Amino acid sequence: MNDKKTLGEAIFVDIESNAYLNELHENILFNYALKLFQIQGGQREYNLKDALRFADLLSKSTHPTNSDSHKMWAQELIILLSELHPEDALVKLYAGSVFSSAGNHQGLQIINSEYQDINVFEKIFEQFRNDYLTIPAAPEMKFFSAQKEAYDHLTDPCFSYSGPTSMGKSFIMRMFIKDEILHGAKKNYALIVPTKALINEVRSKIINDLEDNLKRCNYRVVTAASDIALEENHNFIFVLTPERLLYLLISNPSLEVDYLFVDEAHKLSGKNSRGPFYYKVVDMLLQKEKKPHFIFASPNIPNPQVYLRLMNEAIESSDESKLATTYSPVVQIKFLMDLINNNISVYNERTNHRIQIAAIKKSDVTLNDMLLLFEGKNLRLSPEKRSQTIVYYNGRAKAIAAARSFAESRGIFDKNDPELDSLSKDIMQEVHGDYYLASMIKKGVAYHIGYLPVSIRTRIEDLFQKGNITIMFCTSTLLEGVNLPADNLFITDNKIFKRKMNPVDFRNLIGRVGRISYNLYGNVFLFQMKSLYHRKAILRCFKSRYRNKNCQLKAIRKLSNE
Repeated sequence: MNDKKTLGEAIFVDIESNAYLNELHENILFNYALKLFQIQGGQREYNLKDALRFADLLSKSTHPTNSDSHKMWAQELIILLSELHPEDALVKLYAGSVFSSAGNHQGLQIINSEYQDINVFEKIFEQFRNDYLTIPAAPEMKFFSAQKEAYDHLTDPCFSYSGPTSMGKSFIMRMFIKDEILHGAKKNYALIVPTKALINEVRSKIINDLEDNLKRCNYRVVTAASDIALEENHNFIFVLTPERLLYLLISNPSLEVDYLFVDEAHKLSGKNSRGPFYYKVVDMLLQKEKKPHFIFASPNIPNPQVYLRLMNEAIESSDESKLATTYSPVVQIKFLMDLINNNISVYNERTNHRIQIAAIKKSDVTLNDMLLLFEGKNLRLSPEKRSQTIVYYNGRAKAIAAARSFAESRGIFDKNDPELDSLSKDIMQEVHGDYYLASMIKKGVAYHIGYLPVSIRTRIEDLFQKGNITIMFCTSTLLEGVNLPADNLFITDNKIFKRKMNPVDFRNLIGRVGRISYNLYGNVFLFQMKSLYHRKAILRCFKSRYRNKNCQLKAIRKLSNE
């Protein structure tokens, strides 16, 4: 038995348990939280140079199983240090080294570091890696390593991959399609998206990717089975829900599909009405003499190969036909806002425990107070530095009521923004003259729910991305992959309507903040509020072994006084 270890394994084998590294990380995390909540005093001391050296070391991890985790830890350290020391040249230099070693070229551009490889070997290796990671269809851009690995498998007969929301799974698909078309491919590509809300967003991105090449190469983007372009002689990129694609295949039995891309593939196995449509689409395409390539992309699942079982033996798959990565190019800092015990804490993912930041002195602090804190900070910043916030509620009525309440809060005034005023006027004409949304839009506040007209919802998304709207109240439509550049996410419930979120749902939800296209990190705030606590207390009392009557009466009294 060979017990020899490489130098890399020896260095990184137990680095997670290094007491000094964990102390540095916790102190940096604590100080970042104080800065975020504008709390003066109480900062913890730490050695900046030691923290930078640890970040640099972690970014170079070669550990066989924990390399991704180490690189993400390195990114978290350097991002927090960049926030705490924004003008420090040494921090910027190390940030460049960390993002370069992690293969995060988009992060390197965002951080705007002047770092350059310091020796000949590193320069040669970096040049090789730059060439290797260059996106063929967009040479000015770079993949990060996990993206490149998935991209190289898209020509396989079938392939299934999963990763964090920030991996850019649909971006990989679009770049593949663009490269094929630019190289003269005459094929039909079908992208299944989980909801109608995503059709226009994906369609718009494909058109922006290809620009004039779409028409020059005789391609059309089709989003409905009744599209008149289907009667003409073109190649197609279909962007459809599973129901629409199924209808298209039934009504056009001779239609050939060369590639089927299933985005958000976890919907196949989820508890939803669309699952059977996914299965039927795959089954119909498997029955064709010329079978397409099947590509499945899903968020945060360890066993993406499960979707390859749909292929049965019609298409052979191997161990190389799957990829599950945990690496994320962005980080998320998680906070618990405990309005029951009146304290704020930050969650340390490395040690799995909470670090108390501050006590809430007022007993009547609400979510609106926290949101106003961020909006007040925005007023003191230039437009390009302002943060954007999403607030999640598990029901439409709750989201609308919360948005109205916040818009009417003290200190929220009309912004006198022409684009917001124009949208407000159109909402009054297209939706309803007294609709709540029309007035709150003028204040830079909106809600994003499924039944809004697509034209209105799209304009709200555009103005949120541009920063005209800074606070958005959302329901579970946010889980469907809507790409909004949020810096902060407030979560008020762990349910989707009446159903409790599963781990995939939750990770997909928090993936809405920290989007590599826009920023390097995001803040997630989990709210623990009194109403939720009291209802749980009642359930505990009624389900308790002894059914204590006094306990029951006390809980009911609390609930009735809310």
